[in-house]
Amino acid sequence: MTVLRKFLLAVFLAVTGLFADGGAPGPLVVHFFGSSTCEECHEIQTRLLLPLAQKYPDRLALKIHDLETDSGLQLAMTMEKQYGVKKTSPQELFLPDTFLTGYADIMKSGGGFIEVRLQKLNTANLSRLPGGQPAAPVNLKTAIKERVSMFKFFALFGAGFLDGVNPCAIATMIFLISFLGTQKRKRSDVIKIGLAFSATVFCTYFLLGLGAFRILTYMQSYRWLSLGIRIFAASFSTIVALLSIRDAVVYYRTHDTAAMKVQLPKPIKLLIHAVIKDNLSSNKIVVGAVISGFIVTLLEGVCTAKIYLPTIVVMTGVVGFRLLGWLLLIFYNFLFVLPLLIVMIAAAYGLKWTRLSKFTQNHLALMKVLLALVLLALATFITMEK
Repeated sequence: MTVLRKFLLAVFLAVTGLFADGGAPGPLVVHFFGSSTCEECHEIQTRLLLPLAQKYPDRLALKIHDLETDSGLQLAMTMEKQYGVKKTSPQELFLPDTFLTGYADIMKSGGGFIEVRLQKLNTANLSRLPGGQPAAPVNLKTAIKERVSMFKFFALFGAGFLDGVNPCAIATMIFLISFLGTQKRKRSDVIKIGLAFSATVFCTYFLLGLGAFRILTYMQSYRWLSLGIRIFAASFSTIVALLSIRDAVVYYRTHDTAAMKVQLPKPIKLLIHAVIKDNLSSNKIVVGAVISGFIVTLLEGVCTAKIYLPTIVVMTGVVGFRLLGWLLLIFYNFLFVLPLLIVMIAAAYGLKWTRLSKFTQNHLALMKVLLALVLLALATFITMEK
C-alpha cells in the first residue's frame, strides 16, 4: 500500500508540474544596443543577429535599440545596472542570464551564447534577469551626470580654465589692454569692447568645438579610424605636455620666452596685433570688437587647440554625452572665456598691461607645469576609454 501511494504521488506531481510549466516555452529575448551611425553596430546586426533571427523566427525575439535615442539609452543604462555591467561599450548584447559588451566579444561569442540558450529553452528557466525582478528605470539625466562626473568634471574644469589662461591667450590679453590704453578709451567703451570681444570669442570657440565633436563622433563609426584618432590625440597631448615641462624648466632658468617651444608662431602674433589695431581704432567699437574676437579666436586656435581637441576626444568616449554635450561645451567655453572677461573688466577699472605682464612672467613656469598636468590627464583618459 505504501508503494502504491508513493507511485500515485509521483504521477500526480509529474502531471501538475507539466501543466504548471505552461506547455511550450516562450521565445528567447535578446536585447542589442548600438548606435544608428555606428558601422560596427550595423555589422553585428547584419552578420550575426538578423541571420539568427531569420533562422529561429519563432524561438528568438530580437530587440534592437538605438543608443542615440533617449529611450534606448535609458533602457541600456537600466539593464547595465541590473546586470552589474562594470565597463560600458558602444555595443552591448543582453541575454536573459548574461551579457556581452564590445564588437570583438559579441562577434566572437554572441552567436554561440544564443545557440546554447535556444537549446536550453525546454530545460532551463531563462526568463529571470539577474537579481530577480527587472530593475526600475534609471533617471536618465542623473545617470549620465553620474557617469560623466566619474572621470571628467574636474578634468573638464581644469582644462577649460587653463585653456583660457594659457600663455597664448594671455599674450593676446596683454596686447589688447595695452592697445586700449594707448587709445585713451572711456571706461564704458572698454566695458563694451570687453563684453563684445569676450562674447564673440565664446560663440566662435563653442561652434568650433561643437563642429569638432560632431565630426569626431561620426568618425567613431569606423573602428580603426576612431582608434587612430584616439592614439593621435593621446600621443599629441603627451608630446605637448613634455614640451611644456621643458619650457617651464628653460624659462625658470633663463626667463627667456623666445626659447619656449609651445607658443604662437611670431607671424600669427603679428597678424593678431594687426587685426586688433585695424578693427578697434574706429568709433564702431562693438562691430570692431566682434570682428576682432572672431578672427583672433580662429588664429589662436593654432595654440589653444592643444587642450580643446583632446578634451573633445575624451568627451566622445562618453556614452550618452549627446544629451549633455551642449551643456558641457557651454561650461567649458565659459571657463575658457572667464579669464578674458575678468581681465577686460579689470582693465576698465584701471588694470595696466604692465601689471598683467609682470604677473604672467612671475608665474609662467607654473602655468606651463599646470598645462602639462592637464594634458597628461587628458592623454590618460583617452587611453583608458574603451
